[in-house]
Amino acid sequence: METGHAREDERHPEPPVGVVYGNVSSSSFRCILSDPSIKEMDHVEVHHPVEGWILGKVDDLELRSDVDAGDAALLLSGRERSSDYRRIATIKVIGRRNEEGRLIRPLTPVLPSSSVYLPDEEPVREVLGLGLSRENGAYVGKLFNTGMDVCIDPYQAVGNHVSIIAKTGSGKSYVCGVLVEELNRHGIPVVILDLHGEYRSLMSPNIDEDEFRRMSRFGVSPRGLADSVSIFSFSAETPGSGIDVRLGLDVASMNAEDLLDLMGLRNVGPGSSVLYSAMRKVKDILGDDVELYDIISAVEADANPAKWNVLSGLEHIQRIDAFNAPPTPVTQIVSKGRITIVEMKDAPLDTQQIGAAVLLKKLFHARKEGLIPPFMLVVEEAHHFCPQSGPAITSPILRSIASEGRKFGMGLLIVSQRPAKVDKNVLSQCGTQIILKLTNPNDIKAVIASVEGLTTRMADEIQRLPVGVAILVGGGISEPILVEVRTRMTRHGGGGVDILRDLEMRG
Repeated sequence: METGHAREDERHPEPPVGVVYGNVSSSSFRCILSDPSIKEMDHVEVHHPVEGWILGKVDDLELRSDVDAGDAALLLSGRERSSDYRRIATIKVIGRRNEEGRLIRPLTPVLPSSSVYLPDEEPVREVLGLGLSRENGAYVGKLFNTGMDVCIDPYQAVGNHVSIIAKTGSGKSYVCGVLVEELNRHGIPVVILDLHGEYRSLMSPNIDEDEFRRMSRFGVSPRGLADSVSIFSFSAETPGSGIDVRLGLDVASMNAEDLLDLMGLRNVGPGSSVLYSAMRKVKDILGDDVELYDIISAVEADANPAKWNVLSGLEHIQRIDAFNAPPTPVTQIVSKGRITIVEMKDAPLDTQQIGAAVLLKKLFHARKEGLIPPFMLVVEEAHHFCPQSGPAITSPILRSIASEGRKFGMGLLIVSQRPAKVDKNVLSQCGTQIILKLTNPNDIKAVIASVEGLTTRMADEIQRLPVGVAILVGGGISEPILVEVRTRMTRHGGGGVDILRDLEMRG
């Protein structure tokens, strides 16, 4: 009969790094470690009497010593006192993959006195679900403290939605740029609602000296995406601004309820009946070839005094530049391999909201009808477009995309530094989450509550994350993991202003 030690010698000829001791449960165990280099979130391997080799994760580390308060006082006074300590790790059991590839967590404990080993790369990849290569996956970085590539399924990301959450300055736009590069590499169209003009830098290669030195570690090189990028704006073009096209919007596909939402009017009362009547008359005559001024003319002709609020709202929409340009075909906005950036930095807040709401409804309907290919919609500063509390014209359509978009291949990638202020109905629909450093207690609580697989213990980890390191949950990966985000190939446009340099240049 083969003994446990024989099995261990065959798989792990090297000495163990720890031994299981004390009371052991099926979900976790403690072990004494001999290797001081092992850290929290590292992975270990142990042999289970029924399941065979299983993977675990270091959930907590502590040093236990025999130094008490009296001993500490002696040491403080300069007197010598020999001391000893033990390195204790709490290991969370992850499990193994069965023959069908399903993750199996043991229902019985490992045995006390079992040896604990550092695993090879292959079992870690297999159990965590890191089987995708750069060729067929979206390469986001390296498993922290290892050389293992972390690649997520780009098509699953579109199908299940993504959130990128981080405090200001922790790299959320940078990580978003990495994902956009990877989606583009796989030919997946991307549409970006860009509030601050950060994403036009995707056109240029990353030639930052510090970042260039880091590229060899990640196996990437500078590359601009100018051939793939189109830039649109809701406002009239400014000479020399670099805006490719002024985005043209229309109301042909909208109903009275949609227009009332845009105007912030309730879908009840005499004003709404005026609009319903006007749109019915116009569409009976013109069919789908309806312009905004046709509806305005029909409302003006109505004798009902309740028309004035409706008329005022319609005229406000008409003053937005995007409604005075020829409608932009949806096929020009979304096509295979294209990155479409809708810049909003110079647009007033109401233009941002109204323009985005109309555009998203247009794209949502076009995707449902199969007029455009599956694509990823990136919403920067998502707490402005789908807030947890307070009105936003864009909230209803973003909720619809979050709940229904996966059926039609319209993915949603939300980016925010205030997850507590993002609509929970939207945030909870994201199947892949990339979480960088957060410190606000309300934001951490919102993330823990909405992200499956995160425990309250990880709240401390989220606050301690260094810049460039993220917790990745979902994306076909079985357990939350720490990822060192790879260097971007394109130039990053989201850095802060160098205040000292700016002041020095101004004399």
